[in-house]
Amino acid sequence: MVRNCFGNYRDVLREISYSPLMAEHLSYLDSRSHAYVYESNGQVTYADENFAREIMQLFTIGLVWLNQDGTPKLDANGKQIEVYSNEDIMSFARAWTGFRKYQDRGNIENEQACSTCNRQDPMFIDKDRRDVFPKSDLLGGYIGDRYPLCVDLPDKMFLRKGAKYRFLGSNPLPELMEDNDKFATDPTIKRMILDSGSGLYKKLYNNGVYLNTVIL
Repeated sequence: MVRNCFGNYRDVLREISYSPLMAEHLSYLDSRSHAYVYESNGQVTYADENFAREIMQLFTIGLVWLNQDGTPKLDANGKQIEVYSNEDIMSFARAWTGFRKYQDRGNIENEQACSTCNRQDPMFIDKDRRDVFPKSDLLGGYIGDRYPLCVDLPDKMFLRKGAKYRFLGSNPLPELMEDNDKFATDPTIKRMILDSGSGLYKKLYNNGVYLNTVIL
């Protein structure tokens, strides 16, 4: 709260959402997508709904729609109009999957000695455990509807000024990923190979002195 006293409410929500303590308290820590759980052990599960419900009910919009003067909106029968349903909560819960703690580090004092006791650093999102499917919004659409799709981006964005390339190593084996090792040796898998005369090749090759980051 002190760090965000001159910021905005969105910054506060972002900070508490990535807080390991909040994730423990409202039980979305290590929440996993249905697809991840089913592929791992064949069980049918649903994402934890606790934080999705509380962030709506307590932290933001509340239970009923409001007019500009703060009075509840009413339907044709004079009843208050509810903001969301259980179906909405189930959809929002999928947005809070994949949040995990960083490993403990030496300069944090903990009463417990364990690799998952880091309550200081903001959490990270594990892409493998995150639900990748669209989440509905409250107005009949989907979250992120107005963001451009990858297919709608300008052609050859990877060659535009400002494009960033990171050097991840020379070994083609996916040692730090979950891909099968045969990915590196399977000749049927298509790979992009740059022509040695192309401008991008020369920029990345840099006369054999490979840089950790190259920005065009």
